[in-house]
Amino acid sequence: MILLLDILDLVILILNRSDTVDKLLIELKNYLVEKYNCHIIILYGSYARGDYTPESDIDIICFADDTHNCNDTEVFNGKQLDVWIYDTKCLNHPEDYLHILNNKILFDSKDMAKDFIGKIDKIYKNGPEKLDENKKQFHRDWLKKMYNRSKKGDIEGIYRHHWMMKDSLEIYFELKGKWFLGVKNSLKWMQENDKTGYDLFKEAIVSEPGSEKCRKIIEYITEIK
Repeated sequence: MILLLDILDLVILILNRSDTVDKLLIELKNYLVEKYNCHIIILYGSYARGDYTPESDIDIICFADDTHNCNDTEVFNGKQLDVWIYDTKCLNHPEDYLHILNNKILFDSKDMAKDFIGKIDKIYKNGPEKLDENKKQFHRDWLKKMYNRSKKGDIEGIYRHHWMMKDSLEIYFELKGKWFLGVKNSLKWMQENDKTGYDLFKEAIVSEPGSEKCRKIIEYITEIK
């Protein structure tokens, strides 16, 4: 009986949370339409996926006619916004918006959003352009060179270490022939699909410049065929 009550309480909590977010998004939609005269509003990120936390930004892109691209980072009803407003002409370049996969259309007054999202999905499914062997080898040589320079122990070496670790994640996905969709999505993909690589990267990212753990992740990435 107690377990049943606990489950009912959880269901009520989830429903109340959903109602609160729905109300927030409706108010936010109205705010954006009024402020920017946008005809498309697309929610993406954690609020679209449903895995948001109290600290999460609300990620949105909007499209409006005859506007200058800009970023709205206001705090709206206690939530931090990360809203990008683009000119309608930008819809002609869906390849620039792969980061909004797993989205939710909040507003589409001209019935253009579904076609735009469809083009993004198609580009994603087709995959990125394959690297030729020369480009792959360039990436491998660059990572090895950066690792060796990071072992110097001076400020330049430390800088190169952080530069190497940042770019190594993107290079990993390029060598794999997969899209790099930002740090959060990429690490999640690694954790679910390449646990060995994920664990090596996790250990290296918190280790000292030039460490054995860094050497292992660089070796792992450069051996990708």
